[in-house]
Amino acid sequence: MTFTRREILASIGIFVLGAVIGGVTGDSIGRYRTSRFLGSFFGDGANLSTTLGIKEEVFVLSKLRDGKMDEATETLERALDHDLMIFSVGIYSSEHLKKDIKKALKVAKDYRSKFPRVTNHSITDKAVSEALAYADD
Repeated sequence: MTFTRREILASIGIFVLGAVIGGVTGDSIGRYRTSRFLGSFFGDGANLSTTLGIKEEVFVLSKLRDGKMDEATETLERALDHDLMIFSVGIYSSEHLKKDIKKALKVAKDYRSKFPRVTNHSITDKAVSEALAYADD
C-alpha cells in the first residue's frame, strides 16, 4: 500500500493539530487545577492566620478591659516571640519586603532593649536573639 504525498501531509497535519490541541488543553487544565490547589492551600493558611489573630486580639482586648494588664502583656509578648522566631532562620524575601522586615525587626529590637524578656524556653530565647540580629544587617 502506497500513500500519496497529499495523504502523508494530511496525516502529519492532523497529528500536529492533535498534539497542539492536546497540549493547549492539558496546559489549561493543569494551570487551572494548580491555581485552585495553590489558592486553596495559601488562602486557607492566610485565613487560619487571620482567624487566630482575631481570637488573640479579642483575648487581649478583653484582658485590657478587665484590667488584667499582666495577662494582656504576656499574650502580646508571646505573640511577638512567635513572630520573631519565624525570622530566626533568615530573611528570604524580595528586596522591597526585606526592607520592611528589617524595619519591623529594628522596632522589635528597640522595644526589647527597653523591655528585656527571658522565657522559660532557651530555644525561644535563642531564636528571638537570632532574629533581632538581622535588624542590624
